[in-house]
This record gives sequence, C-alpha cells and structure tokens, in this order.
Amino acid sequence: MIMIKNTTIFIFLVITWFAYSQEGVVEYHSIYYDVATIKKDKDFARKLALEINDMKYVLRYNTKESFFEELPHAPHDEFMAKIASGIAFSDRSWYQDAKKNTAYRNKKIKDSMYIVSFNDRMNGWTLHNETKSIGGYTCYKATQHHVQYYTENEFTIEAWYTPEIPVPYGPSGFGGLPGLILQLERSHIIIVADKVTLNPAKGIKPIEKIKPGRVITTDEKHILMRRARKVTED
Repeated sequence: MIMIKNTTIFIFLVITWFAYSQEGVVEYHSIYYDVATIKKDKDFARKLALEINDMKYVLRYNTKESFFEELPHAPHDEFMAKIASGIAFSDRSWYQDAKKNTAYRNKKIKDSMYIVSFNDRMNGWTLHNETKSIGGYTCYKATQHHVQYYTENEFTIEAWYTPEIPVPYGPSGFGGLPGLILQLERSHIIIVADKVTLNPAKGIKPIEKIKPGRVITTDEKHILMRRARKVTED
C-alpha cells in the first residue's frame, strides 16, 4: 500500500477524463450494521436501521465538480430519520471541486451562513492492492484514518473506487481518488452504488451550487459553534 500524492492523482485524471466520462449520475443506497449498538440497545438500533436502510442518494458530476445529496423519502420516525442522516453525513448536501480537490458544505451558525471546507475528505488516502467487483466495475480499496473531534475516538474510512470511471468524486464529500467511489464504509454504515449512468443522452441536471457565505475550515467551524453556544464570555 502507498500514500497517494495530489499531483499523481491529477496527472492520471487529466489524461483519462476526456477519453471516458465527461459527466454522469450515480445512485446509492445505505446499509446499517453497527453490531455494538445492536447489542447495547436493540430497539434504538432497529429504529435506526429502518431509516438508514431506506435512505437513497444521488451524485451528479462533470469534469469540474460534483453534487451529492440524500433523496427525499417518507421516514418511519422523523426524529430517528434526522439521526440517520447525520450518521450518513447526508443531513446537508456536499459539493466537490475537482480542481481544488476539496469538498464543501454549508453550515448556518447563529444568523450567518458559512461554507465549510473539508480538505481531509479528499486527501490523505492510503491505497491498497485489494480489489473487488461492484456493479460490474473493478474497484480498489483505499483507507483514511480519522480522529473524531468531540470524542477523540479513532476510526477508519474505507472506500472502494474504480479507475474505470476516472473522476475524483464520491458520497458524503469523500473523494480525491483516481476513480469514482462506488462504496464507502465508516464502521457502522455502508453507502454503495446501485446504478451508474455515464454521459446520459439528455445530459445531467445542472450541478447545484451551495449557498454563498464565508469559507471556513472545520477548525474554524468548531470555534464558531462553541462561541455560539456560550451565554457569557470566558
């Protein structure tokens, strides 16, 4: 396994983008399988699984950008549906910029709208030689190591990407790999592609732009949210 470099990714992509898929639509669904929660609280896990297993998503992309969103559906329980969307990182839409190799999403803090930049979701991957087939595409494994901000718990993101569709996009803001991510796993949830439509005859729906606002990092977001929760200054 090797750590990938941004320059290597983009040299590969520039060569192959225009020879293959200029734009496309990817439909995903999610699967819940958190064994620890099931053992601890079966009723909670059952309700959460009902929501997550019904959730579907769509990723639209072209050579410059992509937009990922959860599709509307009738929830079994509105409160659990909100929790499920948060766990799947799909409570808000994701925008990916191929040139900047960065994912963005909106966050409203108090009365101000911000654009939060998630550089870590499209960088720092370790590539592995493991392969498997998803939807007829040969996919390769890649992993990312993360530390959760609030709990400092460590976890690993596992992605399966296909160089056969050489675009740096994927679900929930994850990407930056030398191929489209067709499956993404984070300990208790899997998001996997159901259908890939390359270069649709009628084109794709225009890529949505996120709402305007000041661009901030995730660290800045945490500081602003912490300040917003305070009643008095320290």
